[in-house]
Amino acid sequence: MDIVYGAIPLTDNSKDLVRRLSDHEMEGTFYVGYPILTSADGSVEIDGLLISQSTGIVAFDLKKGPKVIADDIPEQVLDHQDRIYAAISSKLTQDARLINRRKLAVPITICTISRDRNIDAHDTYVRQPSNVLTFLQNLTEISSYNYKVINSIIERTTALRPKKSRSEISKENSKGRILKKIEQEIATLDSSQKHAAIEFPNGPQRIRGLAGSGKTIVLAMKASILHLKNPDWKIAISFYTRSLYQHLKGLVRRFSIDFAQDEPDWERLKVMHAWGSSGSMGLYSEMAASVSAPIRNFGYAKRFGFGKEFQGIIEELYKHIINNNIDVPKIYDAVLVDEAQDLPARFFELLYMFTKPPHRIIYAYDELQTLNELEMRSPAELFGSDHKGKTRVTLSNKKGMPKQDITLPVCYRNTHWNLTAAHGLGFGTDRTNGLIQMFETPNTWSKIGYHVTNGELHKGRNVTLERAPDATPTYFSELIQPDDAVNFNEFDTVEKEFDWVAKSIAKNLKEDELDHDDILVIMCDAMRTKSMAPLLMKALQKNKIRSHLVGVTGTANEIFSASSIAITHVYRAKGNEAPMVYVVGAGHCYAGLNIGTLRNILFTSMTRSRAWVRVSGAGSAMKALKGEFLKIRQNEFALSFKYPNTRELSLLRTRYKEVDETETLSQIADLEKLSELLPLFEAGRLNKDDLSPSIVEALKALAQKIE
Repeated sequence: MDIVYGAIPLTDNSKDLVRRLSDHEMEGTFYVGYPILTSADGSVEIDGLLISQSTGIVAFDLKKGPKVIADDIPEQVLDHQDRIYAAISSKLTQDARLINRRKLAVPITICTISRDRNIDAHDTYVRQPSNVLTFLQNLTEISSYNYKVINSIIERTTALRPKKSRSEISKENSKGRILKKIEQEIATLDSSQKHAAIEFPNGPQRIRGLAGSGKTIVLAMKASILHLKNPDWKIAISFYTRSLYQHLKGLVRRFSIDFAQDEPDWERLKVMHAWGSSGSMGLYSEMAASVSAPIRNFGYAKRFGFGKEFQGIIEELYKHIINNNIDVPKIYDAVLVDEAQDLPARFFELLYMFTKPPHRIIYAYDELQTLNELEMRSPAELFGSDHKGKTRVTLSNKKGMPKQDITLPVCYRNTHWNLTAAHGLGFGTDRTNGLIQMFETPNTWSKIGYHVTNGELHKGRNVTLERAPDATPTYFSELIQPDDAVNFNEFDTVEKEFDWVAKSIAKNLKEDELDHDDILVIMCDAMRTKSMAPLLMKALQKNKIRSHLVGVTGTANEIFSASSIAITHVYRAKGNEAPMVYVVGAGHCYAGLNIGTLRNILFTSMTRSRAWVRVSGAGSAMKALKGEFLKIRQNEFALSFKYPNTRELSLLRTRYKEVDETETLSQIADLEKLSELLPLFEAGRLNKDDLSPSIVEALKALAQKIE
């Protein structure tokens, strides 16, 4: 029995019932303090709800009510049972799959727990805790189909049903038809997602997992539940990637409407970017304004260096508070943060200061957004220490209590073929010159859903890894072929590449029955996106396809359009996904001074796909990259390599460490200066005697290493 704790204090009755059900071998889920349903009389919070195929739906009234004597059932007990029944039946009858000839196809059982005596009268059940299991064993089993449907309704994943009906699809095996089947398959939450979405500890909570494991969905659902239970609270749900705004706000709206049949109060439940902009307040700008600190824009923040802009202004705000000894106002009752891995540690320390005790800060952490971020930052690193030096936040999972640290192990976004290829290319497992990067701890591979098929998963040993069967939904293998899921395409010129991309997208729209907003084009070279995108847009226009460059010819907060193909670079694509993803200019990621970062770009771009990915590029670099992919494919999408030992791991970190743009440009400039020496020698303006012995020896050594 899976026990899921909602956001209510545990009573003696609920603790007793949890203990009894936990010891029972019945399969199903018991929710404590969930769901919250609406009726004509307002919201109804169910004390305990059991969903099992062997019992159907059983709602428990666990609050201490009037004393039950003999056969006299107080009207208050019956009235409350009626209210619970009305709320549940109203919710279930909204789904036509549970209606059979205008009647509900599944029974609803209401049981009030009383410590006085058992009473069974007129289909109204009052039971003592000791007799509950016997009572449950006598209930009627329901069909596996109805059980699946009920779970999808109770877990609120009905709110995640695709907004598009795809009613125009006519071909049996088109990509549109396959996509429709995949979208219909995503109908229930797994056990980890249930705990993550519904459980609320009395303090901070961390939710972690791979990209595509459902973290954003879980956060949106949690925000909606908190808002419904506490309509007067000020709740913020935040993120780092601006283009995630559209998706996240849409999820919050859909869950809120599903819970309460109404829009949320957007003044109390705010979807806010971590920074903010001139047109909308963000968490940083709201915190800064509340303590009369200057609100900095991106232009000002450039002084802190490329990639350190947000960290710089956050540090500035923190120093403003500390140096001026400001009594920080408690602005928020709860804060939910997506993409925590992209935000500076000091940001979370500020959130702790600005959030009311017990500091309900719920953050989702992508453990492998970039492959070289091998260690997740601890709560102590994020939230810091108080004035006495005591760590502010520790996370623990105690039996019988809501979990504070939850891992989501299953990847629902990517096919296992695509994810394996992305990992292999990101790490360089089949690269001629050897690995580029690797997990510091070998068992990290097991944690993210791989298992060993040959060799040993230990440092210094040869190993072969594949995606574990239980780490990927079965519908991918049932509906998609591996060669169609991910393929690489090499061209002589960029013009030929863009022409192929445009014609492929035209086929997706006309023959494959995909829509414009099912497709995302990601350009690997972010620095050249503004100059190269117009060439691709021109090729699309020749095929009568509209397109937009996200943040340039479209808004920064919206990435997809129903009538235009979205083109972007990886930094705007993060946090978003699409069924069909084109990764163009991928040869850019094959090699370079900052190869670790380049391979991370390729990994992140490929893993934006929910079904199909097309990787393309022009020139010899793309040919070499395609060669790496073909080795992985020929190995039936398994990764075979020698795991580096401790010394080799250290060398990898040194050799391929990630450097920022300023350092990269400096290195490029140094190499260009070196290349200028040869013409000087050839022109006779420079000879060996003009160079110091140390420079001569360095050049000789460099020549030998290159050979």
